Amino acid sequence: MTAEQLGEIKREFKPGLENLVAGIIIGLLMIGGGCALIYLPTNGVMESGGNLPFWTEKGQKGWSWGAAGLMVALGLGLVIGGIFLILWIRSLFTFRLCVAQNGFSVSDKKSVRIIGWDDIVSVQETHLYERPPLLKGVAKYALPKMKSKSFVVKVKQGDAIAFDGNTIKGHSRLAEMIKEETEQRSIPWEIVEEQGY
Repeated sequence: MTAEQLGEIKREFKPGLENLVAGIIIGLLMIGGGCALIYLPTNGVMESGGNLPFWTEKGQKGWSWGAAGLMVALGLGLVIGGIFLILWIRSLFTFRLCVAQNGFSVSDKKSVRIIGWDDIVSVQETHLYERPPLLKGVAKYALPKMKSKSFVVKVKQGDAIAFDGNTIKGHSRLAEMIKEETEQRSIPWEIVEEQGY
């Protein structure tokens, strides 16, 4: 199917700007925290002139090679994770999903995929029930579980199309539009219930 065969565009969906900005801020915080975790033990090693025990004894203060190595490894992990998060968020800035009369198109800066309604094999809707990560320990049970929905559209050719509230603003409306078309064609729509913590 070509873009011309899709017909009239009914609606365009894209990621919410607030999610994109929040993702970049979290990525920058991860990079900053990782740099701090690298700097502190490196500075401790330099101040001691490299004269450190492998591990400190119980009750002993100061750096050891083991603790410094673990902190640097954790810091590097945070820096690398922050960089990958920012790169992933940047790729979402160009993401668009356009629903049309005869199907939908998914585009980003690398490619455009055209999917006709008859190309859909099945759709899986997942309901995840989990508590917001605001409280820790026993206190988290004071908060009710919240339901979030995510969707995976399996197609005849190529990778499945997955979306949720973090990747597409108005994802519930998008799911409704897809469901209208799949019901007319008797395409399977499976609902999966999952319990989080």
